[in-house]
Amino acid sequence: MGIVWAALGVGIIPLAIRQAMSEIAKKPSEENWIFWSIVLVVLMPIISFSLITFGVFALKGEYESIE
Repeated sequence: MGIVWAALGVGIIPLAIRQAMSEIAKKPSEENWIFWSIVLVVLMPIISFSLITFGVFALKGEYESIE
């Protein structure tokens, strides 16, 4: 499952960029630009880094002996 989590962390980045581009193209307002800028610049690195880290720890077996 670690590989799945790490791949999800990497794979979510282009999906978020594509979604942001399509949403901004639909409604190119200042509100949309600000919202998607925050999502891409602030939230996506946090989310993707967390998923990748969780996947690496799962591959190492860190969650095998949780008591």
